[in-house]
Amino acid sequence: MFLEDVLTKYEKFTEEINREHYLIGAGLKDTPEYHKIYERYFELFSLDTVSKVIKEKSNLHEDAPYEEYESYDRVIFTLLGLYLERRIIKEYEELQRREISSTVEYKGRVIPFRMIRSILSKEHSRENRRELYEKTIPIVEDLTEHKINLAQRMLNIIRKEFGYPNFVSYDGARMRVDIGKCAKNLEKFLKDTEEEYRELADYVFDRFLNLGWGEVQSYDIAYLMSGIVFKDFRVDDPIKVLRQTLNMMNLDLDKMKNLAIDDEIRPNKSPRAFCVPIRIPDEVVVVVKPSGYFDDISTLFHEMGHALHFAHTSKDLPLVYKLMGRVGTSEIFAFNFQYISDSVGWLSKFFNVSDDFIKYRKFVYLYLRRRYAAKVIYEYELLSKDNWESRGPELYHRILTEATGVVHPPHNYFWDLDFGFYSVEYSQAWEVEEVLRERLTSEFGEDWYFNKDSGEYLKTLWSLGMRYDPQKLAAKL
Repeated sequence: MFLEDVLTKYEKFTEEINREHYLIGAGLKDTPEYHKIYERYFELFSLDTVSKVIKEKSNLHEDAPYEEYESYDRVIFTLLGLYLERRIIKEYEELQRREISSTVEYKGRVIPFRMIRSILSKEHSRENRRELYEKTIPIVEDLTEHKINLAQRMLNIIRKEFGYPNFVSYDGARMRVDIGKCAKNLEKFLKDTEEEYRELADYVFDRFLNLGWGEVQSYDIAYLMSGIVFKDFRVDDPIKVLRQTLNMMNLDLDKMKNLAIDDEIRPNKSPRAFCVPIRIPDEVVVVVKPSGYFDDISTLFHEMGHALHFAHTSKDLPLVYKLMGRVGTSEIFAFNFQYISDSVGWLSKFFNVSDDFIKYRKFVYLYLRRRYAAKVIYEYELLSKDNWESRGPELYHRILTEATGVVHPPHNYFWDLDFGFYSVEYSQAWEVEEVLRERLTSEFGEDWYFNKDSGEYLKTLWSLGMRYDPQKLAAKL
């Protein structure tokens, strides 16, 4: 079958592209060379290849199972996405180069742009935070201009060559999601959680920043979310805590030879932690940039949730289920593992935490969920139509500020946007994670993360790889 040949070549491509992604994100390589990889696989990501896959799909027997048709759709949209990436890869590399090479001068220091968030997260002086943040605004505006040009080029291809009028219709078809309906559901989520969140936010903003609703700025939130406001709370060895937690679930990190953690400090290392499944399930890397505060634990556990999922994916799965699917499926397991570190039982065992801290972590959870819900609503409104520059700044500022109580500056309207509606993936993953957590609690008790059998149960779910979309996985829990 032609499809099998496509999948075999795609597996080799993903290994090369993910390794490059790791080297760039980990700060081990300064100049991205994605275009060279795409050039080597030029034929794989051609519209001719897509046409051949579509033709093979049309020849399926009318009684073929739905899963077989759906597998072809996964391949078709994956190839379309990579054809799109190949067409814009040099512009994307230029955007990355500009981000990596950008610096600010501040109090006699030259600071890489990618280091700014880390510095803001540790800076106790609000005035210093403000001064440093304001120096990044021209950089963000420059990067935004290039990102918009990139997005416009992508949109032209989607319209002229794929036949979709906008990103909403294209990404909705790719994900098999009605994004407009999703945005409506999240408007209800914002309304339903407003009272609880407002009470938590008012308390946290006043208690730790001496600020009120609508007074907290974006340069304050990095500081607040790091956990540094709990000055005596240090996490000197987050990986040791991780190992101990895994051991209680009968998961031995030392025996997982296919999983590595890169926690070295490098100047150009991405400030955002990430997991790279270089070759599923044989080579998976978690990349983190430790700061010494509780956020290290939260981000490490989140990325480890991804890593455990990929590293335990069954080798016997068809390639389409190992390599292609909704990223939201893996986010379910990432959030599930992340929220172990917010559980009262877990916190009580590993740290001497106060009621203040537990309340603060509840705020962090709801802040992130509401922020991403607002991002879905904003991105749906923005990308449903054209004229992004004229509509975006006001929409972004209003929708995200109202949802969070944190001022989201208009100039950040496009830089704070992930292509592909990742906000939808996050939001649906959070919903399904709640279902998974309820199942784990029902089967293994409130402190399920201390039960060795819970690890075995999760292994069975991780082994399914990307077979099920978030909502289908929820139905199986």
